[in-house]
Amino acid sequence: MPSQTSYGDNLIAPYRVLDLTDDKGIFCTKLLADYGADVVRVEPPTGDPGRTKGPFPNDEPGMESSAYYLFYNTNKRSITLNLETSLGRSIFKQLAEKADVVVESLPVGYLKNLGLDYESLSGSNPGLVMASISPFGQTGPWKDLKSSDLIAMAASGYMQITGEPDQPPVRQGNEQSHFPGAQYAAVAIMAALYHRDMLSGEGQYIDVSQQEALITFYTDAHPALAWMQMEQNVTRVGTNSTLVIPLGAYPCQDGWISAGVITPREWDTLAQWIYEVTGNEEILNEKYKGGNQERAPHMDVITALFLEFTTRFTADELFHQGQKRNLVFLPVNDVSDLLHDTQLDASHLWTELDHDQTGVLKYPLGIFDSEDFSPSQSAAPSLGQDNQSIYGGELGLTAQEMAGLRSARVI
Repeated sequence: MPSQTSYGDNLIAPYRVLDLTDDKGIFCTKLLADYGADVVRVEPPTGDPGRTKGPFPNDEPGMESSAYYLFYNTNKRSITLNLETSLGRSIFKQLAEKADVVVESLPVGYLKNLGLDYESLSGSNPGLVMASISPFGQTGPWKDLKSSDLIAMAASGYMQITGEPDQPPVRQGNEQSHFPGAQYAAVAIMAALYHRDMLSGEGQYIDVSQQEALITFYTDAHPALAWMQMEQNVTRVGTNSTLVIPLGAYPCQDGWISAGVITPREWDTLAQWIYEVTGNEEILNEKYKGGNQERAPHMDVITALFLEFTTRFTADELFHQGQKRNLVFLPVNDVSDLLHDTQLDASHLWTELDHDQTGVLKYPLGIFDSEDFSPSQSAAPSLGQDNQSIYGGELGLTAQEMAGLRSARVI
């Protein structure tokens, strides 16, 4: 079995968190677990559906080998419990009496129908902090609507600013809508725990809307201000910009390079470099000098001249030669690049964890690293691996009682 979390100097140990999240909230409880909280993932006896989500190491599907599950459940524990049964609900209430936090992202009203909502649980545990993460929040006309990553991106307005200007709106890759709400929930939980322990002694209920959280993640584009002042939507610009020219991702011999030129000095340096490489005198034309707004009407010509230049180099060559000229050039990394990045090695981002089913895999855990704190380092739990320690050790159930619960499919 993967080893259980060892508290040591972890940041928020020994808070107990009961985890009832799906893909909308699982990153929240991962953050809490990596910070050192004792996060207990409460799974149905058949297992969390995330356990069947690929990819799988060596392309071998299995309940214990989903790369998705392995990543999002580092440093957690696992118990099985069927909340649809009266015994299961009774056991959950016992666990919640001693818990500090419950995090859930189930359909709005589901836990209330089971008698497991905040009002019900906090009656016997006034210090409980509970966070609910849902597509549109717990109130309002959309609260009961189902959602997906695509719907969340569309409803938040994020798709309006994502994509090429002459193409349809697109969503961001890798289900990015799940992260803002989960991050807000994690921060709010820690603030609520601080308020409880340092000020009031009372818990709180936290309502997080994915739609609202996403909106706050693109306010740098000032979409509301643009509409209120000019009744215009912020437009899509792809990887390019109407304010910085050239700026974007450009092909080179072995991939892509990102580049941006802002100041007149940077433009003069770049223009001279392009001329030296291509011999094309057009890039030195006086009408391109000055500032970005002077170059804006000539964006297509400048892009063509820039492409003639970048395709003669590798990404690494552009990166290092650009550095020598104080120009912002950076390769567009793929996963292989990230795994062998000397900067990430030096900052200790990658951590190797050994899981009994998949062996040693690398995880990006070092983002929390500091002189005083390092993230917990336990691989994701196997299904129900902590049933004995929690049900037997904490609740005092006998082996016979646990066998009966298994037979009744309660655990």
